[in-house]
Amino acid sequence: MSYSRYISALFFAGLLLFPIGCSQKPTIPEIFKAQLLKFLEEGTKTNAKAEQGVSYIELREQVASTKAAYDLLKSTWPAFLPTEMQKDFDRGIRAWVLTVHLWNLKVGEKDNPTEPDINGWNNYLTEFEDHLVIRTYDSDSTYVADYRGKRYLPFDENISALLTVAGVSFNSGRTKILERLK
Repeated sequence: MSYSRYISALFFAGLLLFPIGCSQKPTIPEIFKAQLLKFLEEGTKTNAKAEQGVSYIELREQVASTKAAYDLLKSTWPAFLPTEMQKDFDRGIRAWVLTVHLWNLKVGEKDNPTEPDINGWNNYLTEFEDHLVIRTYDSDSTYVADYRGKRYLPFDENISALLTVAGVSFNSGRTKILERLK
């Protein structure tokens, strides 16, 4: 066998053993799988409770559990998975946290978030303005003179709106990551 044929034979044998552009998916670390499962379980519980009706205390505790699971998931996120896949989860977590904050204001008989930045007004509008119910105080009937003519977020409508955004975002992230990991 000539030297060039020998090299060609080795090359083709190598192709059979190690295909170019190997289509094998990278191995998913077990710790990531465990954290992902825990987070998906907690997020699904949060959504289910929100859909069925939940008390403030139950939601606060469930969101804390979901956020803790997500924080651990992010710390184990493998380098081969694009972090852009986290965007839906990030948005869902922010919406759930803001829901709890808004509900806490309501339960504590605090003022509604009001412009320019009373009780976190800007935190809500930065990302979720298109989904929120925004009202304007009457110019002459508000007890607090500084609020007259200002925009505010009514509690009940926005608690519901934020829970919806959170659920949709979480479900979108769940679908994307499960599809990617198939």
